[in-house]
Amino acid sequence: MFEGSIVALVTPFSNGEIDFSALEGLIEFHINAGTDGILVCGSTGEGLLLSDVERNSIISFALKKASSRIPVLVGCSACSTTEAIGLVRMAQDLGAAGVLVCSPFYVKPSQSGILEHFRVIHDTTDIPLIVYNNPGRCAVNISVDTILELAKFDRVIALKESDTNLSRITLLKSKLPDNFKFLSGDDLSLAGFLAHGGDGAISVTANVEPRLVKTLIDSWRRGDMQMMQECNRILLPLGDVLSAESNPIPVKCALSLKNLIQNELRLPLLPALSSTEEQIRKVLTLKRT
Repeated sequence: MFEGSIVALVTPFSNGEIDFSALEGLIEFHINAGTDGILVCGSTGEGLLLSDVERNSIISFALKKASSRIPVLVGCSACSTTEAIGLVRMAQDLGAAGVLVCSPFYVKPSQSGILEHFRVIHDTTDIPLIVYNNPGRCAVNISVDTILELAKFDRVIALKESDTNLSRITLLKSKLPDNFKFLSGDDLSLAGFLAHGGDGAISVTANVEPRLVKTLIDSWRRGDMQMMQECNRILLPLGDVLSAESNPIPVKCALSLKNLIQNELRLPLLPALSSTEEQIRKVLTLKRT
């Protein structure tokens, strides 16, 4: 369930409200492309900019439209452990397949504090947990030793890793059971991540090119290195331009250019700069040709 190509889905807006028609279109787009799972309300989905009512509506809608066909996961990160528990319980009560939780951001907890954060969430809820290590956004890197301790919790079943030091995955893979899954959180290093023992990705780029991301991962699994390298060659320029500004600014621009959503974000996020949009247009044109 927690492997392969999982898309970190954007949240489409129209005039400040959730665009459920566009959201349904995105869900069908990914199911038809063979995407292995959908994550809603993550950082790419502007989860921290949504109200609880909006989160409830998005999760409920995604589950209604997709859960009988592919797993629906929910981003449940918060600065406060108490708030994170509330978000996890909402996802659990609505019937999500699992939740993604990063270490508390801004407050810079110690490794012991990170461990206690996840322990309390684990012990007060009853849903599979994916630990998200994202030092770029959280200002703290979850250490290898802390991850090994977290993996001892019964329902901590995967790690989403955005640290590009891929040797961490090799080391962790050698110390953890095969049923513990490793998911890339950095699209530019996905091919290398898989080579170091990764099981898939929770991908931003998959919003735009779900079939290619899926094919890259599946090619690695079956040992077709030529196909994997070809997919990687095509995806790298796209992944690069989708990193030109803070996520999800560029990916929403790209999806609007593909007429899948309106190019609308929540403040303090603003639409992509004209220079970024031009780069995205060029990459999408090159991809088509």
